[in-house]
Amino acid sequence: MKGLFYTVFVGNRVSRFLSSPSLSIALPPIVGLYFGMLDYWGSDWDVFSENRATHELLLLMAAAFTIIVLFFRGISEALEGRVARRYNFILEETMAFMNELIKKKRDRFQNKARHLRRNGNTFALITHPQDQLEHVLDGTSRLLKQSFGIDQKNISATIILGDQTANKWWYLLKSDSQKQHTRAKELMSGSSTARYCFDTGESIFIPDIRKGSKEDAFLKTERSSKSKFGSIYCKPIRVTVNGLQYIYIFSICIYGQHLCTPYDEEECRACERLLDEIAARVELELCLYSIKTFVQTGAIK
Repeated sequence: MKGLFYTVFVGNRVSRFLSSPSLSIALPPIVGLYFGMLDYWGSDWDVFSENRATHELLLLMAAAFTIIVLFFRGISEALEGRVARRYNFILEETMAFMNELIKKKRDRFQNKARHLRRNGNTFALITHPQDQLEHVLDGTSRLLKQSFGIDQKNISATIILGDQTANKWWYLLKSDSQKQHTRAKELMSGSSTARYCFDTGESIFIPDIRKGSKEDAFLKTERSSKSKFGSIYCKPIRVTVNGLQYIYIFSICIYGQHLCTPYDEEECRACERLLDEIAARVELELCLYSIKTFVQTGAIK
């Protein structure tokens, strides 16, 4: 029903034309002028008196068209106001999320700085990327809940780590370790979004997983099969340290709800930009994680 309402009043060229400010401003004076001319000179001018029935019909049609234009304009302004308020709220929540990440890292640096030694391993002491990654995943769940009204039980944020030479894939982190996730190797061996990102080297956002399934960019799992709706975002991250390549797949899956309106292209792009910003923070911490892991073990772990 919401999709039909959006399509009728917003999401088509006719509705955008009818709700355009120029039309709603110009049309009422024109119709008023026409009505005034018909009322004042209707009996004197032959163009009116000889075609009275036609002009009455034209006046009725013009009045009806004016009402339709003002009606569409009113709905458009109401929707635009609602969208603007929502975007402002999401922006505020996103800034709070980013500030929280910075504050956590800043506080850790300041606390560790009190115990630094000149000859100590400063990098190992102050760099805790796994803790920061866990904080990012938890903060992402809170952000999606507060900004988009997504139930936290429907959110699954994960990071897959892979050893391409050995064809091994496993979960480095999960936002909820109690949930049963599809095995990482199974995802990377099938027509999954994670595999699609790995092969293309690009991030992808699927507002509606039903469409992704049709395009072979989403692998149906037991959990997704039980959900009528859903959205998924996925980004591959590659980090090379001294010739050793660390490969990660960062994913945010939402089941049972849509992150945004799938048929609103502008809203989908806005959501994708937000998810890209979150992924950029994840990528930064994974770079640090890769460097620290290499320094400590010299391997992919």
